[in-house]
Amino acid sequence: MENNLNNKKLLVFDIDSTLCDINKPIEESLVKVIRKLSHNYQIVFASGKPSSYITGFIRQVGVKDSIIIGENGATIMYNSIFPPQAYYKISVSDKVESHFTLIKQRFLEKFNNKIWFQPNDVNLTIFPLDISKIKEIHDFAKEFETLFINTYYHKDSVDFTPKGFDKGTAVTILLNKLKIEKENLYVFGDASNDLPMLLLTENSFLVKSSMKEINPLLSFNSYLELENYLEFFFKKEIKND
Repeated sequence: MENNLNNKKLLVFDIDSTLCDINKPIEESLVKVIRKLSHNYQIVFASGKPSSYITGFIRQVGVKDSIIIGENGATIMYNSIFPPQAYYKISVSDKVESHFTLIKQRFLEKFNNKIWFQPNDVNLTIFPLDISKIKEIHDFAKEFETLFINTYYHKDSVDFTPKGFDKGTAVTILLNKLKIEKENLYVFGDASNDLPMLLLTENSFLVKSSMKEINPLLSFNSYLELENYLEFFFKKEIKND
């Protein structure tokens, strides 16, 4: 992939509950800081949402050269426009596809039209149409946990993903492709599906998170605290370059 940016640092951001609340926009002041950072560093948005959703979302941010990791690492778009400059998607075994078909069938039998399936390329993601039913969704999902899939429980949904890949494996692909060392990787997240990429670097940051599985470099209690740190990071790094 050709890229004219100074790629010595890779900044990877989860979206929901890291940059903004679920189904809410990023605050404009934080957007401006991310745009500034994108002039000098490669920005990556990593989410459990499909790439097409993320692309539409980050049009607001105005960073078309950002890289998108979708579906918890199952897909990578090497910019945020349609069609992408390059696109990567993992291969899925027949065993996993059969299990996903079974899960979908069983969920439909139990919940009928009370759930919605996210239009993914690879993974299976299920939302309750009534958020008060999320515990029922989570409890039922536990029946389908196996050794060959990952199950992620979110505030508004549940993700089933093939074992062997995650946000961490996708970020590792990018580090190798862009020839960036792990000490120049900065990762911002909040939930268990972010953990694999947070563990890749000492420059890990939690936002509004109570995760105990990692000791981050810093934790932020609000998006404003994150924004202030990034603004400081921007000024410091530009001065040192």
